[in-house]
Amino acid sequence: FSYFDRDDVALRHFAEFFKEQSHEEREHAEKMMEFQNKRGGRVLLQDVKKPEQDEWGNGLEAMQRALQMEKDVNQSLLDLHKLSSGHMDPHVSS
Repeated sequence: FSYFDRDDVALRHFAEFFKEQSHEEREHAEKMMEFQNKRGGRVLLQDVKKPEQDEWGNGLEAMQRALQMEKDVNQSLLDLHKLSSGHMDPHVSS
């Protein structure tokens, strides 16, 4: 369930969209952990912090926040790529 499923918000398509995105991001995380394990690394999981905001004024505000989160994840992946390139890691940097 999500914020958008609530009876006082009731934006069903937003709820479906964010649920699908959540599943997709979880799959990405699982693939990254699998890759790390196959390479001999160790996965160290940490607590996931509660979002700073859990009420949204409207759908646009939620979409803007989701876009910013996507940009943050993308930047983290670019940083990882740069780090692996510096270590001449052909499995990640190619």
